[in-house]
Amino acid sequence: ANAIKALDTLKPSDIGEVKAMKNPPAGVKMVMEAVCVMKGVKGDRVKDPEGSGKMVEDFWGPSKRLLSDMKFLQSLKDYDKDNIPTKTMKVIRDKFTCNEEFNPELLKKVSAAAVGLCSWVCAMEVYDRVAKVVAPKKAKLA
Repeated sequence: ANAIKALDTLKPSDIGEVKAMKNPPAGVKMVMEAVCVMKGVKGDRVKDPEGSGKMVEDFWGPSKRLLSDMKFLQSLKDYDKDNIPTKTMKVIRDKFTCNEEFNPELLKKVSAAAVGLCSWVCAMEVYDRVAKVVAPKKAKLA
């Protein structure tokens, strides 16, 4: 329910604003990478912009493709939260929800869409943890 509430705060204009960003702030990129991970979208392999010469995963191209989908918000509302792959949640927990900058409150200054999408990812992580950790314990106690 919290995840849907987070998405209900988003307007198509918020999504359009993010999609139009040529060089999005780090917070927006981080949130969109998390959404890509949740949706199983792989990053593009690009040369490291830092100049290391290595190939790195860049999620901004795939993020813009996701945001261009007219059914993007609906696809998040319809997300199969009961069957989130363990591997997906491991990445979300190891890379995003443990990061203090991955916080809807901190993203308010950056982008309304980032706030809503970050809230959605956080709500999905909590739901998954409760469903997979608490529910089996409750069942044992019953």
